[in-house]
Amino acid sequence: MSKSLSILALGLLSVVGMSAKDYTDTLVVTVNGTSTQQSATISVDTAANGTLNFSLKNFKLRLGTQTMGIGNIILNNLSGATCDKGTLVVQDTTVNITKGDDSSVSFWMGPNLGPIPLQLKLLVSDSKLYTLIDINMAALHQVIHVTFGDTYQLPNSGFEYFRTETAGSNTVSEPYNWHSFASGTGKYLSIVNALSAPHTYEATVTRPGSTGKHSLLIKSTDIFGVIANGTATTGRINAGAMNAADKANHAFLDLAKTDTDSHGDPFYVRMNGRPDSLAVWIKFKQATPNASYPYATISAYITDGTYFQDPQDKAYTNILAVAQDTTIVSKDFAWQRIVLPFDYKDKSVDGKSILITISTNATPGKGSANDSLYVDDISLTYRLDTPILSVDGSTVALNSDTITVKAINPATAVIAATTANQGSFSAMHEISSNDNQRIVKVIYATDDLQTTKAYTLVITKDGTSSVKPINTNSRPAAIYNVNGQRVANMQRGQIYIIKYTDGTVKKEIR
Repeated sequence: MSKSLSILALGLLSVVGMSAKDYTDTLVVTVNGTSTQQSATISVDTAANGTLNFSLKNFKLRLGTQTMGIGNIILNNLSGATCDKGTLVVQDTTVNITKGDDSSVSFWMGPNLGPIPLQLKLLVSDSKLYTLIDINMAALHQVIHVTFGDTYQLPNSGFEYFRTETAGSNTVSEPYNWHSFASGTGKYLSIVNALSAPHTYEATVTRPGSTGKHSLLIKSTDIFGVIANGTATTGRINAGAMNAADKANHAFLDLAKTDTDSHGDPFYVRMNGRPDSLAVWIKFKQATPNASYPYATISAYITDGTYFQDPQDKAYTNILAVAQDTTIVSKDFAWQRIVLPFDYKDKSVDGKSILITISTNATPGKGSANDSLYVDDISLTYRLDTPILSVDGSTVALNSDTITVKAINPATAVIAATTANQGSFSAMHEISSNDNQRIVKVIYATDDLQTTKAYTLVITKDGTSSVKPINTNSRPAAIYNVNGQRVANMQRGQIYIIKYTDGTVKKEIR
């Protein structure tokens, strides 16, 4: 996604006015490929010099039925880079983990481990905190990956955790954060559940190279000669008609709904990023091959979170992006990894949720009874494509980690950083500035912070004299807002960077 900002806006954006703040959210801890979830609180505050202090207290590892106390992870004086999302921190360091104060923990491992290599990435604003922590605990022979906050990946993406739903006389396994008919709604749901075998199962068949132990099995059923496609969705299924092709039968999401499943999870998944693609492993077989309807299907819609259904019953205007494959073939029941690129339909839509629907057949009511579709390890991919940097409108080659350029006035030079795809952004941190030299750290990152690239930009004074005669005929040649974006008109009370026809650059308030 193309995003830009001017370094002149650094003092006007995120850190101003911030104070110590606690953020409580879900902490996902992955140890050697196995993930667990827990609620946690992280504190972030801004020091007087503008640096950030980070505190995760009473950090624990849960391994099966056992809980191991690790301790407090505290990092101070972190330098942040400013972007339109808030403040970004990317830092490799070492940390001495201190003893926690949770009385339920009898022993804290961290203080005995000495200095531990740690990589921290965080994106913080007044309302949100998203954090990635990678800890190499060599003494425990463990690599620990911690994710906290905003949703850029799908929860339970490996289909390792299942809950139990009751559907008619059936006890049905559905994955956490996924739903099928057993947890559905609609006036014909009771008939489907009373006359049908389960559509979802907890399976122990896993994709090649998997570190997990489970996958999701979706199966179609036969109800008095009518095929009910096996379907699973991140939303909720509505059984609203007897005719399988009727669009009253659909999956839907609505962030305004308060309903929850038997595990207490809502019938939607939040989505804060703009991924480039969706990747998933599947293993598909029709019990009775149907040459006319041979395809399984996967669709994913990122929306603004207001009501949306698939298949659509009207033209919806709340769709940010869609990824879809309606021609998934069996390939002899072998595992295959499918990658679906997202097509961004309306970039002005503020994406807040994602509806993914997976079905044993692309056509409602087709296929055969007992068609089988295994699903494993579904993920969203964010790329960092073609970072672009310019100073006073001139493109800068990103051919080394430290880049030196010249400007007539380094202190007021307009810096713009952009990226070529939806799922990435840029941030800047001014290290020093005077009339002769300015040093700025420019960071490019994917929305999920998994990939980052940092450059040090050194702007030195051009040898050309900066003293010019007053040109009374000079007029604005280009106008930029504080995000470095060129605009056609100026609004009263806003700050703009204006380049004049005589070559001067000024920051002005209209």
